Order: sequence, then C-alpha cells, then structure tokens
Amino acid sequence: MTGQSALLAELKRELRAERAAVRDKLPADQREALSALVCSYAAEWLAREGAETLLAYVPFRSELDTRPLIDGAWAAGRKVLLPRVIQSTGKMSLHPVNSWKELAAGAYGIQEPISAPACEPGGQCRPDAVFVPGLAFDRRGGRLGYGRGYYDRLRAAWEAEPPASAGALLWIGLAFSQQLIPEVPMDYHDAYMDMLITEDGIMDFRKEKQHGTKPF
Repeated sequence: MTGQSALLAELKRELRAERAAVRDKLPADQREALSALVCSYAAEWLAREGAETLLAYVPFRSELDTRPLIDGAWAAGRKVLLPRVIQSTGKMSLHPVNSWKELAAGAYGIQEPISAPACEPGGQCRPDAVFVPGLAFDRRGGRLGYGRGYYDRLRAAWEAEPPASAGALLWIGLAFSQQLIPEVPMDYHDAYMDMLITEDGIMDFRKEKQHGTKPF
C-alpha cells in the first residue's frame, strides 16, 4: 500500500466511525418514519420505470429500513433478490426470496436467505435496480461502504460479463439525509451510485456521468 493509499484508508476508517455514530443517534421512531418515506419514493420510482426485479438488502442495526420497500415489491408481484455473504470468498450469492420466513441470521448477524437456491449473477439474477446501504454519500454519487468490498466485487462481476441483451443496471443508494456529506473520499476502484434516495427525494447522477462532469 502506497503512502497515499494508506492515508485514504485511514481517512475512510475515521469517517466510517464518525458517520456510524451519527446514524446511530437517530431515534428509532424517526428512523422508522424516514425509512418509510424513502421506501415510498423508491417504490414509486420502480413503478414508473416498470422494474420487475430488484436486489435489496435486509437492514442491520441503524441502517435505513428496507422492509417497506421489500413488502411493497412482493405485493406488486416484483421479484426480490436478497444477498447472502460468503465470508470465505469475500463474495455474495443472490437468492430470490418471497417471504421473511425464508431468512435467518447469517454472517455478521444479518438476516439472510437460508432456503432459496442461489442464482447466477446474470439472466434471471440480473435485477433492474440494486438498492445498497452505506455509511455516507455525497451529491456526486460517492458512497462510503463498510470496507469489506462485497458490493464492489458483485458490481465488478456484472460489469465483466454483461449479458448481450442486458440494459443498464442501476445502482441506487438508500440513506437518511443526515448521511450526506460534502465529499466522500473515493479511490480509483470505488464505484459511484447512479442515484441516491433520501427522505428529501431522489437524486439522479446519470446525466453528470454521461457528460463527464464527475470523476469516474
């Protein structure tokens, strides 16, 4: 690791601790209300776009609660994929899930699919949208994750072997507005979000990406 890389890694570690503390301080009832509002925006967007399949995450600790989004997707007949962490490989497997009863505590204590078989990250397992958590985001689409790289590796796998007929796969951060910071420190291999949804609405970064006005 070079000196610059080491400094960036240390900056990210400090920022993770800081932003986790900020998120943890949100009262539970406020997190619940704000989560419901964010999920309603996400559900409306899915309906407008005609999205049929989504990859979501199951909330852990003080993360934005995605359960209203997942419940709404099931009610609307959408396919919901949820991840299972494979700690030995540093990767995630994806599983179509139809009920909360199909989940149990897995890696890191997060609720994960236990019965549905994994599907390959293409074809039926390629969603229209990927909803991801994070500790901090900025208004360029920068995301500060947890430092384990699971979503980075999943994204790299999809981008390395996209199906010939595949459309654009959108990566969407879900967060409370308190998680927005002026600038997330980004390394060359860090991927930017296409969109971010908070209780204040939807931020779409795709035009800036296309026009090259952000450092991708």
